[in-house]
Amino acid sequence: MNLVTQIKGFLGIPPIANPRSRFGDADYLAMLCHEIGTPLSAIVGLSHILCNVECAPQKKMECAEMLRDSSAMLMGLMQNMLDSSKMSAGMINIEHIDFNLANVVQEVVHIMAMKAKDKGLDLCVYSADELHMQWRGDPLRIRQILVNLVSNAIKFTAKGHVALYVNAQIGRDGGDQLCITVVDTGIGISEEAIEKIFGKYTQAYPGISREYGGTGLGLAISQDLAHLMQGNIAVKSWLGVGSHFTLTLPLQKMPALLLAV
Repeated sequence: MNLVTQIKGFLGIPPIANPRSRFGDADYLAMLCHEIGTPLSAIVGLSHILCNVECAPQKKMECAEMLRDSSAMLMGLMQNMLDSSKMSAGMINIEHIDFNLANVVQEVVHIMAMKAKDKGLDLCVYSADELHMQWRGDPLRIRQILVNLVSNAIKFTAKGHVALYVNAQIGRDGGDQLCITVVDTGIGISEEAIEKIFGKYTQAYPGISREYGGTGLGLAISQDLAHLMQGNIAVKSWLGVGSHFTLTLPLQKMPALLLAV
């Protein structure tokens, strides 16, 4: 059993079906080491500074924040790998609870705000009344999808903005549909590449993982989660202009609660 197979087995990740695919064992191992090594190196270095170097309180605070962000990046990578394993085993459960959509979107914006600010990007939310309504669904999984979509948008956008547009539609069955579109002004995706981006361990173009990072799991997991909630993620993109990723979910609007006075 080679090293890559051992790593995949430890993480519960199924093997790549086609050994001749663009991401064979050697590429997968290089990608995995690069992705884990980037935040891990930062964690080791920052921990050394905090423990052994005399510096001003403000500098220590900056190091602590960078340490937190690097740790969160590493945890996110591991979570994507574990979720991929759970998907393959059919172990993901979808909740149906009442939730406030505004809280979910606000959490996503807070998580992604620093990442956008570091690149000089505007991160905006546009919505009608749907954002402030109660819905019934799985807020944890919806947040996970949006974090993946917004994180990708920021990653592939060098200047301009990333925006979330929230609205509701009437589905084909006459029921309510929640639609959230993540719009960016990034590098865009060709029509041929769009067909590949929801595949596991794949990227739109050769060299993307080396230049921008990523395991190729985020979009695959997001689409799988959307399908588990009877929804879908659709993509429109233009090279050099940007991309639109639209999450559509058949969720039920809940009536506003009347507060006793």
